[in-house]
Amino acid sequence: MTDAEVDFNRIAQKWQKRWAESGVFKVKEDPKKKKFYVLEMFPYPSGTLHMGHVRNYSIGDCYARYKRMRGFNVLYPMGYDAFGLPAENAAIKNKMDPKKWTESNIATMKSQQKLLGLSYDWSREVITCYSEYYKWNQWIFLKMLEKGLAYKKKAGANWCPSCQTVLANEQVHEGKCWRCGSLVEQKELEQWFLKITAYADQLLNDLDKLGNWPERVKVMQKNWIGKSEGVTTTFKVKDMDIKFSVFDSVPQTFMAQTFTVIAPEHPLVKELVKGTEHEKPVMEFVERIKRKKATDKFDIEKDMEGIFAGRYLEYPLAGNRLMPIWVASFVVYEYGSGVVNCSAHDKRDFDFAKKYSIPLHPVMHPPDAKEAEKVRNLEYCYYKDPEGILDEPAKFKGRKWGEVREDIIRHLESTGYGKREVNYKLRDWLISRQRYWGTPIPVIYCKRCGVVPVTEKELPVMLPEPEKVKFTGEGNPLDSCSEFVNVKCPKCKTAARRETDTMDTFVDSSWYFLRYCSNREDK
Repeated sequence: MTDAEVDFNRIAQKWQKRWAESGVFKVKEDPKKKKFYVLEMFPYPSGTLHMGHVRNYSIGDCYARYKRMRGFNVLYPMGYDAFGLPAENAAIKNKMDPKKWTESNIATMKSQQKLLGLSYDWSREVITCYSEYYKWNQWIFLKMLEKGLAYKKKAGANWCPSCQTVLANEQVHEGKCWRCGSLVEQKELEQWFLKITAYADQLLNDLDKLGNWPERVKVMQKNWIGKSEGVTTTFKVKDMDIKFSVFDSVPQTFMAQTFTVIAPEHPLVKELVKGTEHEKPVMEFVERIKRKKATDKFDIEKDMEGIFAGRYLEYPLAGNRLMPIWVASFVVYEYGSGVVNCSAHDKRDFDFAKKYSIPLHPVMHPPDAKEAEKVRNLEYCYYKDPEGILDEPAKFKGRKWGEVREDIIRHLESTGYGKREVNYKLRDWLISRQRYWGTPIPVIYCKRCGVVPVTEKELPVMLPEPEKVKFTGEGNPLDSCSEFVNVKCPKCKTAARRETDTMDTFVDSSWYFLRYCSNREDK
């Protein structure tokens, strides 16, 4: 190697690491032969190239050319992530259909890329808004539906009242829609999900195989998946035909639990207060907290608020104890059951109880007698200390918090109220979007047969041409196309209705790198 080659290689390695960490594009190398190289990008066709594009693309092109000169077989394709809400909004704003808008942008960007002399393999070009691509989104969906990994359920979602569509959390900025700036609402809708939670353990275990990943990124992934083992207990709400199932990741101090909190978004909140003097203030509180939670600025610790629901949970594990039920801002509806039993041995519970003068009952103390007295007098919160000594229940009195966990779990199971369970913070992926410019979900609704998947031989389910659809900015444009909506049931051949939700644009970008290797295949 010449000095220039050594210097370029060092610079290239630095950029390769920076690219890998930033996710700008992917770089792959055969660890054995060192002869195969992939550099791939996938821009959104938003209009014209800007200097950020030129910076990254020119660096990538230099690297691709360098690797070719070094004898590598370089796969260097280009594609366009062409579906999505921005194109549809632009169509409405500019009175131009999203297909023309997108194709015009692609043509402009492509001409600029060619003028720059970028050495892409254009024969491998991928454009997601064409049926030869999105047919395979639909095929993947049908395979997942067949395996029980795609399903539909009613769920709360971020809803933009202006764009009239569901938004991912990443599309909500400070409580507003990322595109139009409208205040985002929480809305209950029937939605399609992909069951990514089925792979939670595999995702966790495989992090250990990612030797070159930065440790901070792996920790972030672990926290995102959020595996937690514990016990779920089920108890009745006093004077109501309602039961709460509550997950507890720290069951050792179950006898200390003195109050219950429920997430403002939980549908049972309305049932708890309906027709009581608490209904109006509680529901006003709920709406205020939901609006607050929709903003990026909501801080669980600093914005800790609550309101008494006027109900009590029966807690037979501690005699005839009745635990007041509070609606609390810090409860995460999507984690566990959205209901938590609280005690003196959790910092957040402790602070909340102090703020609202809720009685606490410590059942664990430090070995030091003076410190134990402070804990019993509620001078501070004592929690998760392996050396902590239990006072209750009597059966386990004198044993250490750090070694009694398994015995406590077995004890709770023996009472008939508890069941060992594992919970995850990871949620299933909501892929439904109420818009035109996306992959049609290949499902038909029949009054006789229920939910019927489109057969593989009928794929792709084509989007109707834009001129057959009304873009008003209100509601789902696909609902306006009777030719698309009204179909025959694949099973019984009677009149049926096609699903008008389309897939989240992230479905398109979840597998595009595979299509670069197979863009001419039709099987």
